Amino acid sequence: MRSCPESWRPAILLLISLLVSVLATASTAAESTPPAAGIEGQELKSGAMLSSTGVPALQGPIDADTYIVGPGDSFSITVWGQGVANHLAVVTPEGELVIPGVAMVQAAGRTLRTVKGDVTDALADHYHDVEVSVSLVGLRSMLVNVLGRVAAPGTYVGTPLDLTGELIRKAGGFAEGASRRNIVVTRRSGETRRVDLVRYHATGDVTSNPPILDGDVIFVPFAVQYVHVDGAVGAPGRYERAPGETVGSLIQLAGGFARGAVTDSVEVRRFINGVETTSDLVRALEPQGSGVQLADGDQVYVREINEWRRITSVEVEGEVQHPGPYGISEGVDRLSDVIRAAGGPTDEASLRDARLVRALPWGGPDLEFERLKQIPVSEMTDMEYDYVRTRLRDRSAVVADFEKALAGDPAENVLLLGGDRIVIPKLTRTVEVIGQVSTPGEVAHVPGKSYRYYVREAGGYSSAARKGRIRVIRGATGESVYAGRAGELAPGDVVWVPERQDTDWWSVAREIASFLTSIATVYIVVDQVTAR
Repeated sequence: MRSCPESWRPAILLLISLLVSVLATASTAAESTPPAAGIEGQELKSGAMLSSTGVPALQGPIDADTYIVGPGDSFSITVWGQGVANHLAVVTPEGELVIPGVAMVQAAGRTLRTVKGDVTDALADHYHDVEVSVSLVGLRSMLVNVLGRVAAPGTYVGTPLDLTGELIRKAGGFAEGASRRNIVVTRRSGETRRVDLVRYHATGDVTSNPPILDGDVIFVPFAVQYVHVDGAVGAPGRYERAPGETVGSLIQLAGGFARGAVTDSVEVRRFINGVETTSDLVRALEPQGSGVQLADGDQVYVREINEWRRITSVEVEGEVQHPGPYGISEGVDRLSDVIRAAGGPTDEASLRDARLVRALPWGGPDLEFERLKQIPVSEMTDMEYDYVRTRLRDRSAVVADFEKALAGDPAENVLLLGGDRIVIPKLTRTVEVIGQVSTPGEVAHVPGKSYRYYVREAGGYSSAARKGRIRVIRGATGESVYAGRAGELAPGDVVWVPERQDTDWWSVAREIASFLTSIATVYIVVDQVTAR
């Protein structure tokens, strides 16, 4: 049998010792696997986010400068020399990484980069002319207590990559009244850290939501103090106060200044005796102003420049070449300017019936008008119908002759306001007849004809027609006039023949009889008094 060369013996001995260590480590790991029971018999709640391979899902490569090694982390150690040897090592419960036949490296509580460097140095000192690779291949699981104002306080399983907020999520999230900004994490060493999940989510500040460590206790207290910010900021509202809260930190938490914010006179209002308040103005962009400390109940008001970059536009609808929205400069752009910008009217446009619609000055809904819109015209009283027609005219309150405006008449070429609607309908060549006629509908317009002609063309009156109340609604203006005064009708006009209300003669007779009875009673009483 051929003997091995003398120079191979160190590598062979290392390989043998590493294989023995692998077997020993696997046995130790199997024996030290924690049971599914928590502290003092509590059931452990596990909810780590796992990939399809069963290992924790990672957001990216682990940062060797920030990852803290602990008991249970697994390392792959590979040595290249005249041969190749690979060893899988797990950090022991005492925090050591054992390299058989070489050394024991203290690993727990140190950064990953430091541990990898120490292992490499130890192997390099023991073996010459070799290359060493040290890789973290398995993450440990650890127990963390989540207490206080959470839905399900208890002990939970996490990994070193879990952030504090993830453990709170595993505990069912926040209970009513829980603090989101003053969460306390107590380390095994006694060190405490404040966690501010509102700031983490609002600004992405990773220091406000640190990763967990072995033995951490996360305590969620009640939220007891608040500050307010209102005005020109991204998200105005009430915010829980954190220690050291300043004007600048609160505005940053609220999304920063909005467009048009007045930054040189931010108002800070605070209570002086629980009822009365005092006010100060600060320059929020300067250190002296942004650093003003806020107390419980303080309010920060950020003013806004009036009409800062307000977008003003009008809508052009109907018979133009290019309908749609158009930007304007209020006080400059006129009716004809926008119509020309829209390519001008089409050949089918009815400038006579065109209208300029402007929003109601108070901006709110007209509840009576909305109610009447649901009622058929035939069921409206004369007063209700007049109100509807009047309100429709009010909504088109800007009176303008579009033909004259486009011809250059300055009196008709009105100035536009943001929100105006320019409506140019299609040319109408009919008159509509509605209500109590035989065949309601559209009748071809004939120049010089009055309403009577169109009623006849619609089949004449029905038996229920109220002939004395016929109205003509002007298509151009929405004006309602009695038919007898309307004269010649124009295309687009509407003839409305209302329904006659039948008289209930029996009710009339009863009312007359009741009235006469009352008169007779009064007469008898007066006569008896006079006789005495």
